[in-house]
Amino acid sequence: MIRFIHCMKKRPELTIAEFREYWNSPEFADLMDRMTHMLGPISVIRNLTFNIELNNSLMQERGAEEPFDGIIEIWLESAADLQNLNNAEAEALRAEMETYQQQFIDFTESRRFFTEWEPVPGLG
Repeated sequence: MIRFIHCMKKRPELTIAEFREYWNSPEFADLMDRMTHMLGPISVIRNLTFNIELNNSLMQERGAEEPFDGIIEIWLESAADLQNLNNAEAEALRAEMETYQQQFIDFTESRRFFTEWEPVPGLG
């Protein structure tokens, strides 16, 4: 199983509430739906950072930076599914997604990458 993970930091001039407005907007939902339809993933998971004091403690324990503001995971059956992104329609949709995300995501502080999922024996 292959996972695409996009860890997002909000633009520094935005408040958390403003970031979440973009995140929860109908425009972003539409872009995500169209991307999901194109990829045909097993699962798409959208997470927002849970704003609790424990997160501050976790950061301070290791001298870490602030957590990401939002994370998207797209689970694909195999790397072969990535071929669905190699066409003009997918390229246009990626460009449209990037244009929208520029309004609320700090690309220099965000990360995106693919991983291979390896189940832990006995845990599934």
